[in-house]
Amino acid sequence: MKKNSVCYGLLFLLVFSLSGLQCKKVKEDIGKRFIINAMTSGLWIVQVFTDDNADITANFDGYEFQFKEDGKVFAIKTATTEQVMGTWEGNVNDLTIFSNFPGAGEPLQRLNDTWKITNNTTKLVEAKPFNTSRTAYLKLVKKA
Repeated sequence: MKKNSVCYGLLFLLVFSLSGLQCKKVKEDIGKRFIINAMTSGLWIVQVFTDDNADITANFDGYEFQFKEDGKVFAIKTATTEQVMGTWEGNVNDLTIFSNFPGAGEPLQRLNDTWKITNNTTKLVEAKPFNTSRTAYLKLVKKA
């Protein structure tokens, strides 16, 4: 009888452990879905961008960013027909967003980094580079 209760106890711990892993996975999936929904609904603009303590926000004037669920991001210069495609990926666990515009020139190449989110809502994202050797600050806001 004692052998059975030990087996049942181990079985309970195994099931409990697996269900805990499932809960973590569900929370990660919900968090990822929230990030994707927030980022892919609407257009975003750069409200503030500093790099090496220099304010270069004006370099992003006229750009709007459209994030897609498939991991693509489009930088659209509204005054021209310029449209540059890049990629993006959100990481719920690290609270980061990776963005990359391969072959892009200024100012878009400055967005090529992994960004640590320091503040966010459904209408704004503030971030700094995950790599602390770079001094930069990015504030995106949803276009009204």
